[in-house]
Amino acid sequence: MIFWLILLIPLFLCWGSFLNVVAYRLIKGKDLLHRSRCIHCKQIIAWYDNIPLFSYVALRGRCRSCSKPISWLYPAIEFFTTVVMTLLYLRIENTYFLGYFVLFSALIVTIRSDLETMLISRWVTIALVPVGIVMSFTDTIPIAPLNSMMGAASGYLSLWFVGTLFYLVTRKEGLGQGDLDLLACIGAFTGIVGVWMTVLLGSLFGSIIGTAVLIYKGKFQRYMKLPFGPFLALGAITYVLFQGPLLRLVGFW
Repeated sequence: MIFWLILLIPLFLCWGSFLNVVAYRLIKGKDLLHRSRCIHCKQIIAWYDNIPLFSYVALRGRCRSCSKPISWLYPAIEFFTTVVMTLLYLRIENTYFLGYFVLFSALIVTIRSDLETMLISRWVTIALVPVGIVMSFTDTIPIAPLNSMMGAASGYLSLWFVGTLFYLVTRKEGLGQGDLDLLACIGAFTGIVGVWMTVLLGSLFGSIIGTAVLIYKGKFQRYMKLPFGPFLALGAITYVLFQGPLLRLVGFW
């Protein structure tokens, strides 16, 4: 176990670095195959300045060429990916590791892009719904195909109903299309119960973190723009990793 963790943790760090690239370039419409460049001076980033976590610390969070700040999201996503994927390896059966690895990777990309731009790419949400359904047929995820299909449908429709009701009452958009697509993707991988628990946990995380942000800023606004996608993603990750204890806690069994 220790040997495999020593081997896997650097790989997870590198995977987190790759997911950063995917998140940024999907939203910006850029080619995934091009070498990384500084977003300020457009200078190609050398390999030794692209080592996950370590390069950010060594450069003190600034580009070597132009000294402009590097987004804190880069090291944060690299660290978060490493922690989450390590927990996934430790807590989930090997049979289901690949299926949830795909889901978690998509969720991490979603977290990164939604935090930075309040946009979610459909390439990592609605496009993965068929993938989740196929994986349910091949027993790569521990839910039946019907549950996967109903999870995707209920995930999309439940948020569509809430968003529509919110708009009718307030005449303001409360949920974006990306949130609907995201919950459909989560439902395809976790089923109907997974959708319910994701919304419950995501709302809980959103309430706690949103309140903390408001208190930190020292002002309470009636409508404050906070992306909901990262909270849904965090809720889904928490559900998958701690599914048994959570379901026992809420009385499912």
